[in-house]
Amino acid sequence: MTSVKARRVLVRFRAGPTWRGGSILDQPGWDEHAAFIDDLIERGVMVMGGPFADSSGSQSLLENVDEQQAREAIAGDPFLANGVFELEEVRLWNVFVDELTGEAPDASI
Repeated sequence: MTSVKARRVLVRFRAGPTWRGGSILDQPGWDEHAAFIDDLIERGVMVMGGPFADSSGSQSLLENVDEQQAREAIAGDPFLANGVFELEEVRLWNVFVDELTGEAPDASI
């Protein structure tokens, strides 16, 4: 039986009313959003994130938080405040396969 390696939280956003299409870098409040994300990275919360190729939204992978803590962590994102993104889903994810980190399975999770 395969054991769970880690619990992570997936956060999915859809494009909001102020999304301008094109590059994520061209969205209103990009600099503030980037600084916000840099802070999440420095705190060990943000693992991966980025826009969907079709510009329909974005997805982030968080760790070291539960679902409620993830909601609290992203609540201050300037892209949510200014309508570039709308929160679509926050979901706990039990990771069984993780070839990116090379971590051994942890049966305690």
